[in-house]
Amino acid sequence: MEINHFTATGLVFNENRQILMIFHKKLNVWLPPGGHIENNELPAKAVIREIFEETGIKAEILQTENKMLTVSNNECIELDKPFILLLENIERNWKHNHIDMVYICKALNKNLILQKSEVNDIGWFDIDQAEKLNTFENVKQVIQKAFELINSRRLPV
Repeated sequence: MEINHFTATGLVFNENRQILMIFHKKLNVWLPPGGHIENNELPAKAVIREIFEETGIKAEILQTENKMLTVSNNECIELDKPFILLLENIERNWKHNHIDMVYICKALNKNLILQKSEVNDIGWFDIDQAEKLNTFENVKQVIQKAFELINSRRLPV
C-alpha cells in the first residue's frame, strides 16, 4: 500500500542572505524547517506554523512567481505558489512519500528557539557553509537554487 503525506518546507532567509537550517533529531541531517500539513490546513499556513514551531522564527512567504489571476472576489483566490513541488521517496521503496511544497521565506525576527523534541541544533548558514552541511542531495540542489534567486536580488530579504 502506498502512503502519501502532504508536507510544507520553508527555505527561510535573513537580511544577511543566510538560510535557516535545523539538525533533525531522527534523521541526523541538516534540513530546512517544515513538516506535515494538518487536516484542513492550507500549505502556506502550515509552512509558517512549522517554521515557528521548530525555530521560533516568524516568517513570511516570498512570492517567487507573479500571480496569474486578476480576479479578486469571494468565489476564488489564488494561493501562494511553492518555489518547488517535490515527491520525496521517504523509505526508498516508493511506499511512503511526501508531496513537499517548498516555499522561500523571509525571517521577520532573529531569536532562534530550539524545539528540543525534534531538533538537535539550529543555525543560519551562508551559501558556502550550507554546501558543506550533511544533508540529502535533493536538499542541497534546492537550497542552491534558492540562494541563486536570493543573491540575484530578484527576491527582497
